[in-house]
Amino acid sequence: MERTIGDDELRIIGKLLHDNLQLPVRLLKTDRTVEAVFDSGHGAPAHPLDPVSNTVLTGIFADDSPCDIPCYSTWNGFDQYVWLRFGDTSGRAGAIVIGPAASSTVTDEMLEGFLYDYRLSGVLLDALREYYQQFPVRYQKSMLHAGTLLYYLIYHRPLDLTEVIDRSVPFRKPHALNDELERSLTDSRLNMNFHHHLNGSKMLLQYVKEGRKEELVRYRDHFPRENMAILSRKSRLRNEKNLAICVVTHAMQAAIDGGLYHEVAFTASDLWIQHIEELNDVEEVAKAIQEVLFDFAERVSRQRFSRCSKPIAVCQNYIFNRIYEPIKLTELAEAAGVHPAYLSKLFKQETGMTVLEYVHRQKVEEAKKLLAFSDASPLRTASLLNFHDQSHFSKVFKKYAGVTPKQYKDRAV
Repeated sequence: MERTIGDDELRIIGKLLHDNLQLPVRLLKTDRTVEAVFDSGHGAPAHPLDPVSNTVLTGIFADDSPCDIPCYSTWNGFDQYVWLRFGDTSGRAGAIVIGPAASSTVTDEMLEGFLYDYRLSGVLLDALREYYQQFPVRYQKSMLHAGTLLYYLIYHRPLDLTEVIDRSVPFRKPHALNDELERSLTDSRLNMNFHHHLNGSKMLLQYVKEGRKEELVRYRDHFPRENMAILSRKSRLRNEKNLAICVVTHAMQAAIDGGLYHEVAFTASDLWIQHIEELNDVEEVAKAIQEVLFDFAERVSRQRFSRCSKPIAVCQNYIFNRIYEPIKLTELAEAAGVHPAYLSKLFKQETGMTVLEYVHRQKVEEAKKLLAFSDASPLRTASLLNFHDQSHFSKVFKKYAGVTPKQYKDRAV
């Protein structure tokens, strides 16, 4: 791109960008020194882990960094930058940098996780908190649009957003993965140390999909443990946790394939991963892997106790996901893609209940959970589950639970 960029023009562009985006903007020389800063006279805050922006500057002026095209880059998962480096054809050398900005509010929990993941001292928490409190928050798309604006102001030509996305790279690049892969494969073949055969894993997941917990229990002493993948070299516990999380993910998908409601599967997956992360013993994690498979298989089995046609299965899933909403026959019929009259007949035929009876049963089951596991009163429970009034709720609840909501609440407490 033949275009001569003057110093005065760059300063005007830098100020315009800052005034309109409300983000720090810096003009840099090729020796990485700052030529000008546009940030309401304050300058971008210094990062506690990189006070002189060495990581950012190294990334911008690396030998392989592109020239005359905007780039979107991140650092540490929180800091976002958009920058454009000027090449020889620009008539001057250097770069213009927009940022930093965060993609969301950085919480203490996020910072504590960051310090833990990178094995950094907890004493840095206060400094990092103070640093990110000064941060403007911008969605990634806003930063990408800032890149296209920067390009237009410099070269007076529009640029497609995808061209900025294509150059979205972290400043801190991982090691050469391909070389590491080749070394690992060579070691495996030299030592005959291969990953466990996939047939065993496929069989376990098939049992989960079919809800056959008894087969998993029978197979428990033969779960593949030798030659499992190495997902963490430095910590055996971390390695076991990573493996366990992989098992949770695959078991969740197998359960969904077996008919488990998506929301149930995803929620169970989240809770299992949280539980695994809290374990501090390798054997406990190994036991959790077994329990994950048992749990998902049992959930599939419970849900598949009665085989239903696709329209009825769609309705049951619809009712499950919208149990706190008023549910109408016409909405169910539309979701299932059938006529309401036909759905009513088919539902009674396959479940032995009318649609309304089934909805009431499901709402009563949900009400039991609210009464037993929360501080919700019978009145509040009736309101949450969209019953007309407490009297109607009490009548329906007693019909299917055998006791009034108050009696059930008192017994649960």
